[in-house]
Amino acid sequence: MAKKILIVDDEADIRTFLSVFLSDNGYQTETAEDGDIALDKAKATKPDLVTLDIIMPNQTGVKFYRELCKEKELSKIPVIILSGVTRYKELFARDHATMPKPFAFIEKPLDRDELLKKIKQAIG
Repeated sequence: MAKKILIVDDEADIRTFLSVFLSDNGYQTETAEDGDIALDKAKATKPDLVTLDIIMPNQTGVKFYRELCKEKELSKIPVIILSGVTRYKELFARDHATMPKPFAFIEKPLDRDELLKKIKQAIG
């Protein structure tokens, strides 16, 4: 059975690109355009991994990540942060005392090989 990846990004082009790219590499994908929708989908589908954008409308990636970490059944899901805003890497490092560190942080524009390597390290 294919591992499930929840793709959380407000940009439809990126969701589509990641969905096709990850499906072509043997993963099942689900998408969400903001943190509110993503949390509901994570609870419903229990993904094996989440790729997460930071800057999104409604609920930001940071808030979603905090909420995910509070959920007992979801808190162990590896999260790969995908963002073009490097200062958020520092935010996660600073908040490490109150929430676990994400599995990886990859800057946009994405390097496909790096993303696939990190996913394989996290979930196979």
